[in-house]
Amino acid sequence: MSKNAYKEIEDIIGSDFITDKDFMKAAYSRNVDPAFPDRWADMIVRPESTEEVSHIVKIANKYKITIVPRGGGADLVGGSVSEGGILMDLTRMNNIIEINETDFYCVVECGITWGALVSELHQRGLTTGVLGPGSGYSATVGGGLSNSTAGAGSTKYGLVPDICLGVEVVLCNPEGTILQTGAAANKYAKPFCRYGVAPDFTGLFMGDVGTMGIKTKAYLKLFPLQPYRKSINFMLNKNDWNKVTELTHKLQTEVKDGLNSLAILPHTVFKMLAQMAKEKPKKRLRIRGSAFGVSLEASDERILELYEEKVKEIMLKDDVCRIFKYQEIDASIEERQENEIILKNIFHYFNKYIGIMPGMISLTTCHKVPISFIPEGAEAAAQFDAKFRQEFPEKAISLWATVIYVLPNGHCVFVGGLTAFNRDDQRKIAMDMWHKKLRAQVRYGGAHYWLGESISQSIVEAGAYTPEFAQFFKDMKKTVDPNFLLSPKKFHMYSYDDDISKHIVKDE
Repeated sequence: MSKNAYKEIEDIIGSDFITDKDFMKAAYSRNVDPAFPDRWADMIVRPESTEEVSHIVKIANKYKITIVPRGGGADLVGGSVSEGGILMDLTRMNNIIEINETDFYCVVECGITWGALVSELHQRGLTTGVLGPGSGYSATVGGGLSNSTAGAGSTKYGLVPDICLGVEVVLCNPEGTILQTGAAANKYAKPFCRYGVAPDFTGLFMGDVGTMGIKTKAYLKLFPLQPYRKSINFMLNKNDWNKVTELTHKLQTEVKDGLNSLAILPHTVFKMLAQMAKEKPKKRLRIRGSAFGVSLEASDERILELYEEKVKEIMLKDDVCRIFKYQEIDASIEERQENEIILKNIFHYFNKYIGIMPGMISLTTCHKVPISFIPEGAEAAAQFDAKFRQEFPEKAISLWATVIYVLPNGHCVFVGGLTAFNRDDQRKIAMDMWHKKLRAQVRYGGAHYWLGESISQSIVEAGAYTPEFAQFFKDMKKTVDPNFLLSPKKFHMYSYDDDISKHIVKDE
C-alpha cells in the first residue's frame, strides 16, 4: 500500500478516521461466514460526507487501489471484507436529512441503521413499509439497497429497492463523480419520485452488492403506519407442500392489501424450533405440518376484522389447519398482545439458525422462486442433499429453507443454507459445497439476491448469463468503474478484458 495514498486520504478525513493498525484490520477482517478466511484490508477509512467519499475514490484511482464499501457488516456471503486495498466503513454517514410527512418521502444517509430510522419514523406515525433485512436493526440502509433484501413488511411493500425513489452515489472513476438519480436528477426538483426525469439509473445501483457505485444518500418512500394490526399463527394438520402452495396463493389473491407479512416455517424447521425451546411446555405439541405466520394491518378496525375473517375462512376450511400460539412450543416466548408489534421478535428468528451447534456458522443460500415452484423446490433440495451427502462438511446440517417468506406478485424467498465448522481444515470443503449447492439452485431457476462474493461467483459459474448479458454487464461496469477497483472478485469480474465464461463449471 502506498504511503502517499494513506497520507493523502488522512489529509482529507483526519487521522482519527483512517488506520492501518493490525488490531483494527483484524476487527474488520471477516463477516460471519466460516468458509472465508480472515482477509485484511490495507487500510480502514471512515468518511463523514459524500465529498470525502469522492476524494477517497480519486486517490484510489490515482494509485490503483481497490475499494470495498461496508455498512453494518452482518454479512454472510463475503460481501463486506477486503483482501488488501481500502475498506470503506460508511457508518459515520448516518444522518436523517429530511422526513417529508406531507409528500411521504425521506432522505437519509446510507450509513444509517434501520433501527435508527424505524425508531424515528414510528414516533411520527410513519414507516418505509419494509423494516430492514433479516440481519437486524444494526444493518444499514445502504446495505439493504445493495443486496436487494427482503424484511418484515416485504409481503406487502416489496424488497428494499422497491421503496427507493433514488440515490446519491459516488462513481469509482478518476473524477469521483457524484450524481443523483430519480427525480433528484433534475437539479430543481425534490426527490419525491423515481421515474420520469431520465432512464431509471437508480436500478443500476440496486442489488449491485457495491460493484457499480458507492451509495451515500437514499431517497425512500414513506407510508402511514397502519394503526390496526393483528398476527395469527396456523399449523397445517399434514406435511403437504402442495397445500402450502395452494393456501399461499389464496391468501395473496383474497387478502392481498391486508397482508403485511406472510411467512411459512417448514415442518422440519418447526420441529427443530420446538427442540430448541428455552422453556418447554408441560404438554408436548404434536407437530404435523408447516406453520404459517400471518400478519395483518389496516387503517380501520372494521377493515381489519374483515381481513381476519377472510384469513380464517381460507386457513380453517376443511380442517386443513388449526390456530396455535408459539407458547405451545416454548413457554418463554413473549405473548403478543392484540394490535401489538413486538419489533425485537422480527430479527431474533434468524439468530437461532446462524450457529445451530457450537463452533458452526451458516452458509446462506437465500433465493427467490415462484410460489408454484415450492413443491418442486422441496424435492430438488432433497435430491441434491441425498446425492452429495458424502461431500458435505463434517456434521453439516443442510436446510432448504429455515423460513419461506412471501413477496408480492406470486413469489417468495427461501431463507436456507448449510452449516460448517469455522476451522481451517473445513473451509475449502465448505466453500466447494456451498458453491455447488448455489449453482444447483441457479440452474433450477432460483433468483439469488444476497449476492456478495460467494453467490455472485456461483451465478457466473452456473453459466446463468448469456454472452450478450455478460458483455453488457462489463460495459456498464467499465463506464462507472473504468479501472475495476470497486468490490473486486464479485461476479468473477476482475478486469474488462477478462472472460468471465472461463469460470463456468460444466461437470455437474
